[in-house]
Amino acid sequence: MILKQGQKAPNFEMSDIFGTKINLHKLSNQKVLLTFFRYAECALCNLRISEIKRESERLKELDIKLIAVFQSSKESLVKAIYDRHSFDFTIISDPELKLYSLYGVNSSWIKLIKTTSWKGIKSMIKASAKGFKLGGKVEGKFNQIPADFLLNSSNYIEIAHYGDNLIDHISMQKILKTTANN
Repeated sequence: MILKQGQKAPNFEMSDIFGTKINLHKLSNQKVLLTFFRYAECALCNLRISEIKRESERLKELDIKLIAVFQSSKESLVKAIYDRHSFDFTIISDPELKLYSLYGVNSSWIKLIKTTSWKGIKSMIKASAKGFKLGGKVEGKFNQIPADFLLNSSNYIEIAHYGDNLIDHISMQKILKTTANN
């Protein structure tokens, strides 16, 4: 099921990588950026996390909670994501793809191939230059495509974005602008 702007976000209760229970609808009065990634050692995913980290203070000012969902194990996520990026955000391990299914986040070989455009190649070079290893350990579906959902404080979807390739996320400018206007 593809989710759209204006719909109530499907509720879930899962533990983060440290065992803290996260119930989406109990995060009332707080905006949420729910973002789906591939796996912990994905260089392009780590590049996106670093972009979000650059805006982390602004996200905090706008009271936006970041929840990042990965296919990887908790152990891999602690090492490759939490320890590497070291800023305050919630990370959920979902190797069974329960949340991916709930939110209609799919894999696609065609969309994976689209990443080989010039923009995709530039992103791979940028990720490599930042020290994110290309060709890291794959956990889950190699062709998993990202998705982002910006939720308002009542858990309604402000923006639903299903990636068209491995680097296709909502721009940080759009997230900040949409949230600042609400």
